[in-house]
Parts: sequence; structure tokens; C-alpha cells
Amino acid sequence: MNGGGKYQIKAKIISCVLKNAINKEMQVIVFSFGVYEKFLHRCRIMDTFASQGIAALAIILVSYYFYVKYTYNYWKRKNVPQLHPTFPFGNYNLPLPKGFSIGPISKRYYDAFKKAGHAFGGVYVGMTPHVVLVDERLGRNVLTKDFQYFMDRGLYHRPQSIITSNMFVQNNEEWRPKRSKLTVIFTSAKMKFYFNTIKKCANELEANLDTAAIRNEDIDIYETMGCYFTDIISSLVYGIDAKSFKDPNAAIRKVGRELFSKYTLPFKMTLFLVNAYPNLAKMLGVPSIQKEIEDFFVKLVPDTMDYRKKNNIYREDLLQLLIDLNNSGTIASNDIIAETFNFFVAGYETSSTISTYLLYELAKHKDIQDKVRNEISRVLKNHNGEFSYDVIHELTYMNQVMKEASRKYPALATLTRVCVSDYQIPGTDVIIEKDTPVIIPILGYHFNPDYFPDPDKFDPDRFEGNVKYEGFLPFGDGPRNCIGERLGVMQVKLGVAVLLKNFEVSLSPTLKEPLVLDELQFVTKTTERIYLRIKKIDN
Repeated sequence: MNGGGKYQIKAKIISCVLKNAINKEMQVIVFSFGVYEKFLHRCRIMDTFASQGIAALAIILVSYYFYVKYTYNYWKRKNVPQLHPTFPFGNYNLPLPKGFSIGPISKRYYDAFKKAGHAFGGVYVGMTPHVVLVDERLGRNVLTKDFQYFMDRGLYHRPQSIITSNMFVQNNEEWRPKRSKLTVIFTSAKMKFYFNTIKKCANELEANLDTAAIRNEDIDIYETMGCYFTDIISSLVYGIDAKSFKDPNAAIRKVGRELFSKYTLPFKMTLFLVNAYPNLAKMLGVPSIQKEIEDFFVKLVPDTMDYRKKNNIYREDLLQLLIDLNNSGTIASNDIIAETFNFFVAGYETSSTISTYLLYELAKHKDIQDKVRNEISRVLKNHNGEFSYDVIHELTYMNQVMKEASRKYPALATLTRVCVSDYQIPGTDVIIEKDTPVIIPILGYHFNPDYFPDPDKFDPDRFEGNVKYEGFLPFGDGPRNCIGERLGVMQVKLGVAVLLKNFEVSLSPTLKEPLVLDELQFVTKTTERIYLRIKKIDN
């Protein structure tokens, strides 16, 4: 083969290769174009879906906007004055990192409506309309004369929680038969019996203060009185010698402390959620109370009951009375757990709050302190120098002092009730509809200058002669008032009397004034811990 033939063969081979390459490339291009076409088709479908989704979302958002706007005009449609709400807090307009306390907030509601001359007004907790009763007569009527319309407290509760299934929380008449059966726990005869236990705890308080006085130490009065009341309630309710002064970190003391002081951001968010959006909270399974606290009390009661049964122990305390009611078929076993927890919380926190601020005011006002001390000395002389149930009952000026402390620093600064059937506000055509929550702003009532001139002044003479005020409601009123009021008053008066008989109290130089209500707290507390200086009296 000559050279020209070789080149022709090579040219044909190259031509075939190129053709194959071009064909494959075209196939790739054609295939790619087909994929691209399919991709575009799918994009068009996806774009349609996206457009539809965006449109649906827009419709939902616009609809929800108008729903929120409609909801936040509820009171306007009823011709009731209202405060301007902000979504999603409504009129709970505090940022969550700061927290919220219904007491100071409800007082702001009260002040705003009262300044405008309204007897009542509308607010929104989250998106739920609430009515604020500014006129004290309306508030008291809700608790007493018109109680049948407002018997429910409307507190957040999940049925799975044993310890919060107590008569303080329960609704729909569930609380009534239990309360009628438990009133036997607080008769005068029982009060006299409990006195000896309280007196023993008061002696421990005195011994602790003796040590502090010798060391010339300032004392955190809330913590000190908290130990005293923990010992009382632990003994009366559970039959436990807590020894809180010797071991401030004893299990039951720690639980009592954490109940009202564990205010982390998650807890504050939970507190807002259960108050503002309770139905959502239930859907999310938000517990009624911290799990570790519930577990503690759910275990404590059965363990104590088993111990008594095995060792044939019968003790005259609140737990034993509940056990007896259970044995007679009057209450269920879980009721024992629930009601002992109820008594523990009520007996500890309210008494700690009242006694703390009572002693703070006495430390500021030496003339009032001396007057109380003189009354204690005078009454003791008539009873051989020994504290007794009768001595405490005869301390009438101390009653005035305690009432004035409860006025300025009510443990529960507001009460809530839920309307269980439509109610017409007297003298108006306004109907409070069924299921509407009602706010009774106790802190506002207690600082109303119409009833209490110069309300910031601590003046026990306001209550001289056992005078009664329409808006004075430190323990509530009516069929659901505080069932343990008499016990609470007795343990506060004895603790304060023992302290003042033996010690003078004055403010610590480190205390910052004026005191400011702490809006991180659910109950009435101030931002500053209160430190007092005590000095032993030579009796």
C-alpha cells in the first residue's frame, strides 16, 4: 500500500471516531436537555406549590391578625374601658427576662382605671379577656354575696398532678365537701392543742437569735422566720422534726425555699405560659409544679404513714387527722398528699412574708416596737410570765400591727376568680360572660387613700377598735377564704412576741431603702433581702 492509501484509511478512521464522538455528544446534549425540560417542569410544579403555600400562609397570617385584633377589642365591643394590649402578652407587658408578678401588675391595672374614674375595666392576659374590679365593694361581693357566680379560682392544674389536686386549686364544687370535712382541723380546741408545738419551735427561734446576738451578727429575717415556720409546719403537718436552725439545708427546708425562689428564665416563661395560655400549656404537657418538688411530697407522705403504721405511732397532728378521715372513707389516699402539701405551702409562705415585713416595720418605728413590747410584758404578768394560747389571744395591739403589715405587704397581692355563669355587674348593663376570669387587685385596695389615708405610712392605729375595711382582704373572704387563717395568725404572733420579749430589733446599716417590690416573685417580696440587727434585752 502506497503512502496515499495509508492517509486515506487514517482519515476514514478519524472521521468515524469524530462522528461517534459527535453523536455521543449530541446524545448527551439531547439527554441533558430532556433532563432540563423535566427539571423545569418540576420547578414549575414546585413553584406552583410554593406559591400556593405562600398564599395559604399569607391567608393564615392575615386571618390570625384580624383574629388577634378582634380578640383585643372584646371589651370595647362591650363598652367597657380597656387598657391597650400588645401581642402576645396582652397587658402582661413585662419582658420575660425581667419576669412578672401578678401583684404589682394588677396594682398597675387598678391605678390606671381608678385614675380614670372607672369602677371596673378590661385587660388581656395573653389573649384572654379579664375584668379588673376596681371598686372594693365589687371585689368583696364576688367573694361573698355573689360567690355562687365566682366560686372557681381558675388556677392552672393538670389532673396528673397529685399534690396540686387540693381544695385550694380545685373547681366545679370539688373543693366544697373536702373543705367542710377539713374545718375540724382548725377548731379552737385544735388551735389550743397545736399551741404547744408552736411554742417549742418559738423556743428554738429564741435560741438561734441568742447566738446571733452574742456574735453581733445581722440576720436575714426572712430566712430566719422561714426556718421557724418550716419547723412548725413540718411538725404539725408531717410529724417531722425538721431542725431547720441546726440544718438549714435539710431536705424539707430546701424544698420550702425552692418553692418560692427558683425563678430561672425557663421557670418564668413557664409561669407566663400557664397564666396567659393555659390551654396551650396543657397541650404541651407543662407540669403544675416542679417535678422534683412533687416527687418529694408524693414520697414523703406514704413513707411517713407506713412508718407510723409499722411502729404503731398515733400522733395528734394534721397528718393523723387526715389519716383518720381516710380510714373512715371520708377522703381518698391521694387527698392526704394533696392537702398536706396545701397546708405546708400556705402555712410557710404567707406567715414568712407577714412576719418579715412586720419586723422590718417595727425595726424602723421604735415607738411602735416599744408599744408592742410593753403590751407583751403587761399581758404576760397576768399569766405568770408564760406564753399561752390565751396570752396570744389577748395581744390586741399586736393584732393591729399584724393587720397593718398585712395591708402593706399582703402575701397574695391579688386574687382571681372565674365566672361560672353570666353575671351582670350591679348598677350597669355590663354582663361578665361565663368563663371570664376576674382580677381582685388586693394590693391596689390596700393602698387606696380613700380607705387608708397616707397609705405608704405604717400606722397600726388604722385598725384600732377592730375596725373593718371593705377593701382589706389579706386572707380573702367568703366560702373560699383562707381556711388556716387562725393558725397562721397564732404562729406569727407567738414568734414575734417571743422575739420582741427578748430582743430589740433595728435595721442593718447594709439595708438599702426604700424597698422595691420584686417583680420576679409570684408572691409579695422585695428586691432586697432584709437584714436586721438584734440586741438582747435583760428581762
